[in-house]
Amino acid sequence: MRILSSLFVVAAVAAAMAACTSTATVVSPTNGPTITQAVNEPYNGPKYRIAVSAFDYRAAQRSDIGQGMADMLADALFNSGRFIVLEREHLNEVTQEQDLANSGRFKKDTAAPIGQLEGAQLLIRGSITAFEPNCKGGSLIIVSGNEACVTLNLRIIDAATGRVVNATTVNGTSAQNSIGLIFATGDLPVGLGAYSRTPMEQAIRNCIDAAVQHIVATKL
Repeated sequence: MRILSSLFVVAAVAAAMAACTSTATVVSPTNGPTITQAVNEPYNGPKYRIAVSAFDYRAAQRSDIGQGMADMLADALFNSGRFIVLEREHLNEVTQEQDLANSGRFKKDTAAPIGQLEGAQLLIRGSITAFEPNCKGGSLIIVSGNEACVTLNLRIIDAATGRVVNATTVNGTSAQNSIGLIFATGDLPVGLGAYSRTPMEQAIRNCIDAAVQHIVATKL
């Protein structure tokens, strides 16, 4: 009986592990370049080198929401396949790795070289001026008080001159027909996770998608 009981416990644990494994999924964008393609992108090619800064959040004192939406925009721009997206928010981690790799402790053929970081041609700055899980009225045409809305002011800056070359306001609502999965794919980042599976998630994704489509359409 003890042997049978032990076998039953082992079988139950194995079944539970199999069940957990079977529910795991990997969400990968289909439009973005492969790692090889991204690394070998022409330095002075037809695609603009672009960097996204953390968004100001004018609606309230919540910097994590501004950072989360900036991260989503950077990912969406990369997934669009139209830009060379450069890291800026965590660039210190790249420079630290280069400094460590060139300290003499690493194999020379594996050390990240210094002096090859790429400069951005365009900088994206933004501010979130509306972030309403239940918006009513305002500048948006709202049919129901249960809808969510996000308003994002975007500025595209020429890094060479510091000039603002494009400025626009992007509105996103949960009532839009857009599915919100054209470019803004994957889970919501930290700071926005509380809005997962709510109308606000749909509004955020629609706003990011509209922003990417606008940046692509400017044809700077």
